[in-house]
Amino acid sequence: MSFNKEFRSASRYEPHQNQSKIQQYTPMVKGVLFLLIGVNYLSFAIKALGRGESFYFVVALGIFAVFVASFVLLRRGIALETIYKNATHAKAPRYPLKTIAGSLLAGVSTLSALLGGYPLLSSLMLGGSVMLGWYLYYGPDPRHDKIEGYENSRSAERIMKLLVQADDDISVIKKSAERSGSTLIRNSMLQMAEAFEKIVKHIENEPDDYDRARKYLVSYLTELRQMSEAFVRLEQRGRSDEMREAFLDTIDSSIDKLDRQYERLLDDDMLGLDVKLSVMKKRLESEE
Repeated sequence: MSFNKEFRSASRYEPHQNQSKIQQYTPMVKGVLFLLIGVNYLSFAIKALGRGESFYFVVALGIFAVFVASFVLLRRGIALETIYKNATHAKAPRYPLKTIAGSLLAGVSTLSALLGGYPLLSSLMLGGSVMLGWYLYYGPDPRHDKIEGYENSRSAERIMKLLVQADDDISVIKKSAERSGSTLIRNSMLQMAEAFEKIVKHIENEPDDYDRARKYLVSYLTELRQMSEAFVRLEQRGRSDEMREAFLDTIDSSIDKLDRQYERLLDDDMLGLDVKLSVMKKRLESEE
């Protein structure tokens, strides 16, 4: 069939001589490029529909859909990997999205070669080459949890959920601060957000302090986020004057409380280390 000839005549990839330009592309840009390659199959589907070749229409449209799905999975996989790499502690993504995307692309490459009249072995080798190239370029998905310092994976998941929620609440406070028309209000809200961030960072590095800081990152942070959003809404409606002083007093009290709690966490860590050093010193002396 004429459509079969189009599969046969599809241009093959040749390594570009100008490697410096290729190296300038980021993984996500190249992800867009392979999506654009998939558009060729959309044109194949349209041509097959015009000729009344329903089988090739369905196949080409399906291959195009797989290209789109691979692109979406790749974007999501890279986003999750970036979060995982930037976090001090993190759970590995539940599904290996990049690997799934590469497998889909390798599968449709094999199918495309078969429809183009290539032998089964050659088609399989092509699919395998696509998968290998994908793996070498995009790398594997994170598979191991970064839970050093946690008692177990369950406690790690519980604490990390709290920290993720805390980060979201802090981001909302910052956005509300940027929307405020008052420099004093904005600076106070940002200062409060920074005080919360110090505690979050401390828990990331010292998970054992989770229980002592939990109430600040659960009830206090949630309530202050809600109050911040409510105040800024009133401010934008021009009805915040009567609440201004009370809101500033609440923020100032919160900052003072958070700073003192942060100092207590540091003092407790120093005390804990001092106790451990004293115990170790006594053990060493007793063994002399």
